[in-house]
Amino acid sequence: MDIPQKQQSTNTDKCKDKDNATQKSINTQRSIVCSNLYDTAASLGKAEKKYDGVSELLNEKKCLFVKTEDNYRRYRNLEMTTATELLITNESLKSNMDTYKKWNTALGAALKDIAKKAKEVKTKFADLKDAAGKLDSAINDSCNCSQYKALTGKSRENCNCGEGGKQVIAACAQSEEILNDLVNMPKALASDIDTIFQSAADVAGIQLFSNLETLEPLEKTLSDQSKLFEAHISGVMKTRKTDLDKLQDDVVKQVQEVTRAITDRHYQRSILEGYYDAARHLCCPPCDCVQVGESNYSPRLKGCSDAICNICDEVKDAFCCKPVNQEEEANC
Repeated sequence: MDIPQKQQSTNTDKCKDKDNATQKSINTQRSIVCSNLYDTAASLGKAEKKYDGVSELLNEKKCLFVKTEDNYRRYRNLEMTTATELLITNESLKSNMDTYKKWNTALGAALKDIAKKAKEVKTKFADLKDAAGKLDSAINDSCNCSQYKALTGKSRENCNCGEGGKQVIAACAQSEEILNDLVNMPKALASDIDTIFQSAADVAGIQLFSNLETLEPLEKTLSDQSKLFEAHISGVMKTRKTDLDKLQDDVVKQVQEVTRAITDRHYQRSILEGYYDAARHLCCPPCDCVQVGESNYSPRLKGCSDAICNICDEVKDAFCCKPVNQEEEANC
């Protein structure tokens, strides 16, 4: 809509003002309408600038709100998952560590007891080995040849008791094998118990140096750091939530400002169009509805009445919920 400048004349050669009282009255009203037209044009320009500004500010606040919301969600999700899992894991670790410590103490005591018992058995086996040595010496002693022959029915190489062949009683049938076991088995058992004792001592030493109690300070450090981590995440999450709530209020207020700006802009536009149409009509009124008849006494304003009736129809079409039917049009 082009608004003519104030200094420009609104009259043309086709539409000239007449010098009469009616025209002077029209000019007075036209001057007021034109002044209001220019003022409303300025108000519309201001309303449009305001709308542009508040709309741009709304977009910026929306963008800030979305980014803050995304940041809040990240910390919230981290708090709900990782931080919570970390705290619960530390609680489970502490409980398990207490159980492991009890088991480790019991295991250490058991291993020490095994090593002690193995040492005692080793001492006994040493005595058994000594006894086996003495038995072997007695068997090989030439003074015991007759006893050896009586038990086994055989003579040893260093004996001069004659050849064997004496019948051995049934109870002594396995005496040679038994004597051989009594002499040789303690040597093998002594070697085995030495291995058992050495292994028991090694296992006890391994258990001592892999003591789970050394992990307790590490578990406490992990627990303390996990609590600090969770507190930091929780604090940032609460801060972001506060920021988000504030930004949400700001966005709502800004939407209200934009809505008011839109309404005011449309209002100023409608007022401007009204003043524009009024000024254009007053500057050069067509007066097409005035019909001059053959006689000066003939009605001249019937066409104007019909034009007003047409305006009535337009208003009904614009504001009535139901379309105007033909009977209502005929009765207008």
